[in-house]
Amino acid sequence: MAKNEAKRAKGTGCLIKRGSLYTARWVRDGKVYVRSTETSDKKEAAKKLAEFLEPFTFQKDAEKLSAIGKKIEGAEAHADALLPSLTISNTFKAYLDSTNRPDAGTRTMKNYESQFNRFIEWMDKHHQDVKEMRAVTKEMSCAFAVELGKTLTANSFNKYLVLFRRIWKVLNKHPEARLKFNPWDKDDIHPKIEKDHSRRELTIDELSGVIASVDGEMRLLFAIGIYCGLRLGDASCLKWGSVDLVRREIVLIPGKIARMKNPKHVQIPIHPTLFKLLFEIPHAQRKGYVLPELSGVYLKGKSKGATLSKRIQKVFHDCKIETGCKVDGYSRSGVEVGFHSLRHSFVSLSANAGVPMAVVQSLVGHSNPAMTRHYHHDDLKAVKAGVYALPDVTSSNSAALNVNSPESKLDGILAMLEGLSSAELAQVIKYSTRLRKESAV
Repeated sequence: MAKNEAKRAKGTGCLIKRGSLYTARWVRDGKVYVRSTETSDKKEAAKKLAEFLEPFTFQKDAEKLSAIGKKIEGAEAHADALLPSLTISNTFKAYLDSTNRPDAGTRTMKNYESQFNRFIEWMDKHHQDVKEMRAVTKEMSCAFAVELGKTLTANSFNKYLVLFRRIWKVLNKHPEARLKFNPWDKDDIHPKIEKDHSRRELTIDELSGVIASVDGEMRLLFAIGIYCGLRLGDASCLKWGSVDLVRREIVLIPGKIARMKNPKHVQIPIHPTLFKLLFEIPHAQRKGYVLPELSGVYLKGKSKGATLSKRIQKVFHDCKIETGCKVDGYSRSGVEVGFHSLRHSFVSLSANAGVPMAVVQSLVGHSNPAMTRHYHHDDLKAVKAGVYALPDVTSSNSAALNVNSPESKLDGILAMLEGLSSAELAQVIKYSTRLRKESAV
């Protein structure tokens, strides 16, 4: 047999001539393979042997390449681990500087920073040895989520999750982050079911009591909340440029939807009670913020609105209005009455006055497109009538004001006069003089 065996290089098999035909023989992984080439031509037999070996050769080459790839990956991972990486303490700054992050307002970004700082403090307390963002594991994120769940409502808890997932996603391509996975993945940390809890509306008696207990800018702030339904930020930072005393309307883009694509202006008729309070402010002071002192309080500090909110809560407490309530499943009390309650009151009072709910939703500027409706100019008269029908909470009888009364008409005329030029005022004086002479006849 040895004489008939055609010798080949090791690992490439061999040809054995049996009778007039050649037989291919090869060994792989200790197993011997024998197969007839069905030819007596040696060259053709060699081609057949190569065909027989091709799948085995490919598999062997693939195994070699896989092994080489793993070695390369291991080397890259080792080299990557030696390179400097983004630290946890610098993570939020890197997020701020990222061009691919969603845009947000200054106040929102401050809230985000405060939330992330809470995570930094937690890491310093429980994992002092972990300094890099890429070293945060799923176990760490889950443990932090458990900690949050002990003190936060479902709504606040879910906001934390959304923020942290977004930060890791945005920084995934950061050259120094070198992230391999997102430890805040929704498959590992599920959002909590949010329980239905919101501010309650105030009764007319409660609204009257609150208005009677305050004065100055605070009185005007509450009136804006009651008769415009604006959120605290929009109400406290309202500018005279948004107030038209001649047309008796306030036109602005609410802060909550200001950063949306194609945000819509909100056009709110000025209630006679609010008109009187605004009209009392001297013309020379009608520039900048309507509430210069309170707007400064609202904008001051890292957490905008916190100081002003405390002052507002004190007003409710002084009026013997309970602001807190027990929320099932949470150790901390929920807020039932706050400035936002005035917004609920405005919606309720407007609906009771006959203003269609679609119009009310447009007046308060809901950010949800499904809830937003825009009324036509043909409806303005009906809208104004509905808003004007709201009760005067500054009056003891809380009756609706008559916008057609002589007093109300005079206020409107005086407001119009203040917006006229000297030449226009001269014409008004001339016209009024003529009317006086005619009435005297």
